[in-house]
Amino acid sequence: MTEPRSNDRYRRQIRVGSFGAQGQERLCAARVGIVGQGALGSRMAEELGRAGVGYLRLIDRDWVEVSNLHRQHLFDDEDARREEPKALAAATRLAAINPTIEVEAQVCDLSAHNVDELLRDLDLLIDGTDNFQTRYLINDWCRREHKPWIYGACIASEAMAAAFVPEGPCLRCSFPAPPPSEAVQTCESAGVLPQAPGQVTVWQTALAMRLLSAKEDAPEKTPHSILFRADLWKLESQALKLPRQPSASCPCCARKEYPALDTAQVPEASSLCGRNAVQLSAPSGPAPSLDALESKLAGSGRIQRSKALLRLDIPEGRITVFRGGRAIVQGTEDPGRARALYDRYLGS
Repeated sequence: MTEPRSNDRYRRQIRVGSFGAQGQERLCAARVGIVGQGALGSRMAEELGRAGVGYLRLIDRDWVEVSNLHRQHLFDDEDARREEPKALAAATRLAAINPTIEVEAQVCDLSAHNVDELLRDLDLLIDGTDNFQTRYLINDWCRREHKPWIYGACIASEAMAAAFVPEGPCLRCSFPAPPPSEAVQTCESAGVLPQAPGQVTVWQTALAMRLLSAKEDAPEKTPHSILFRADLWKLESQALKLPRQPSASCPCCARKEYPALDTAQVPEASSLCGRNAVQLSAPSGPAPSLDALESKLAGSGRIQRSKALLRLDIPEGRITVFRGGRAIVQGTEDPGRARALYDRYLGS
């Protein structure tokens, strides 16, 4: 959905000579996916939505919590009280901010099983995730499909961002594999200053607007082979050079192998770091009906229900089942224990 280009909404950015009216036209025609609607993704969704990106697909598996509110600007106390799925809450807010664009919410976990369905019709992917497994999935899919994507991450007071384009090297050219989980700090373990995600999304949205607004034959649509890095507490910043050519040892670029797209490697259960919770993949076969589950579970505990999910409070914690069958079991970090609780209350 777009509005007449004479509208005042985008006048100030159109006046920037390097962007201009043609840049705005291309931006309004663009289709962008943002994976994750946390501190990074929700800010990017707001910035790009206000700037006039014509279509945004917001992908997130989680819901709003009070601990999110100091740095995730699209959400408020009411969203946290209702534990609204982040993708839905963000899409609702963006529709009010800019009704001239189209916003689609996908409450799901991006995986090798659904990546083609969720990403194939998009021009650009932007990383708003909090884990390396999903970043490498985005990288491998974009490399296979010749799509650009923009990386971003923050921890404590540090911020990082980089663009990866089809004509340049990919993430694996510099970092061949995800680091082991025990070597990775998280926002839960190391904390995060609210200015850090702000800096990341400044870089990411600037890179996105430059890429999306450039002419098709532009020699370099957006800076790549550069890792932008800053420490917001020390007030220091760097632009670190990455290799400008694909690595001869990269599985994606050199051998056309895409390890993260191997569906056999998708875990059935994964612990959510710092959350005392385990995510269970959707079971094979038809997805369970939330209506049928609600009837079945009557009397088993307190039930909360929305169009997107069903929550059951149990003595051991809470089980949340999403439309499609994915579930999150709170109250344990042990995948085996989580599966046992799910089977006990919902059946295998």
